[in-house]
Amino acid sequence: MATPLTTYTVEMEHTGLSGWISYRESMLTLRFSYERMLTSIYVFVPGNEQWPAYCRSAGAKIATPRRTEIIQRIATELRNQQAPSMVQINDFGIEVVF
Repeated sequence: MATPLTTYTVEMEHTGLSGWISYRESMLTLRFSYERMLTSIYVFVPGNEQWPAYCRSAGAKIATPRRTEIIQRIATELRNQQAPSMVQINDFGIEVVF
């Protein structure tokens, strides 16, 4: 299980107005699709019900109990990288408002 000292990175892979967000730790990689809107970016994250299956399919079972922590880390990094005015997290994703 990760600790506050766990090293991780969050990277955006652009392909026009959409792309992928990659969350990486030393033994874990998760990818989430995103779309760029006029005033925001929306990152699609599997809901609580789908999260365990998503982690298994990504070969990242160790991330199963850590959904909230990982989403919070992604939101914080996107805020730092994109300098938005607001970040909202809901059951199915992260919205980064410029």
